[in-house]
Amino acid sequence: MRVTFWGTRGSLPTPMNTHEFRIKAKRLLMNAVDLDLTDEAVVDTYLENSTIPHAMTFGGNTPCVEITENDEQIIIDCGSGLRVLGHTMMERSFKPGSRINIFQTHTHWDHIMGFPFFAPALTGNADIHIYGIHPNLKDRFDHQMDRIHFPITMDDMGATISFHQIKSEKTITLGNFTITSKALHHPGGSYAYKVESGDKSVVFASDGEYNNLSNVNPYVEFYRNSDVLIFDAMYATLEQTVEKENYGHSTAVIGIDIALQASVKKLILFHHDPECDDSQIAKSCSDARDYLMNRKSEYPDSKLSVVASFDGLVIDV
Repeated sequence: MRVTFWGTRGSLPTPMNTHEFRIKAKRLLMNAVDLDLTDEAVVDTYLENSTIPHAMTFGGNTPCVEITENDEQIIIDCGSGLRVLGHTMMERSFKPGSRINIFQTHTHWDHIMGFPFFAPALTGNADIHIYGIHPNLKDRFDHQMDRIHFPITMDDMGATISFHQIKSEKTITLGNFTITSKALHHPGGSYAYKVESGDKSVVFASDGEYNNLSNVNPYVEFYRNSDVLIFDAMYATLEQTVEKENYGHSTAVIGIDIALQASVKKLILFHHDPECDDSQIAKSCSDARDYLMNRKSEYPDSKLSVVASFDGLVIDV
């Protein structure tokens, strides 16, 4: 399986501003004084070897993740990253009548705002199936595109769009994928999805709060032995989780503790706080890795690694 991250921010799209860009550019230029910046190959090598976050940005699009296996595809969430994915799909020579499967964790704005800009939905040659556990899923999408809020409605879209309400914790099969869900603690309700193909598994568990750390066993069992766990690590500190109790988000520290218990192989920090710039996200990831090193003595057989997601990240499972 291949996992591609098209949007990794939480709550609100967060593009890099001019001040942040100038800080990156200044640091890169000052560190390149001994290089021949007229040589394109030298510049490319320099940028590739520059440390995060100086030569990149974590990005600003809200949640959208694509999972593929050969020519089969599953999309999780329709955040603003879906717009970029849609254009990429059209550039891939999108085949008329192709089926697109989308799974919604929940319908807060940051997780559906990309759908009105999803190019395959605007054409007349796509067969789109949207799955979710919440009731009245179609109405929720319709309300976003009411003419009060947006110039076109769902009825104006050219694609065939079908909505499917599924049951929590029931497994469904689509091609080579099996998908199972589990409820997370989040205002209005949100659901984690485990996507399996063969002996590989990816868990998408964004927008979840673990407000009873003495009883995380149900989540540990759902995440157990996953190759990749995409985890809501919106808050940089445990103090933030106390300040924003019942907002429905978590931290990297909690993710590491759960992932170690569940024998997860790779923990992906996701749903980055829109109040954090690239340097703050990078520091949060570095702090998380330090915490993991301190905990690994208790789990000598653990293969867990920690990665901060960014728009454009690709992971092969």
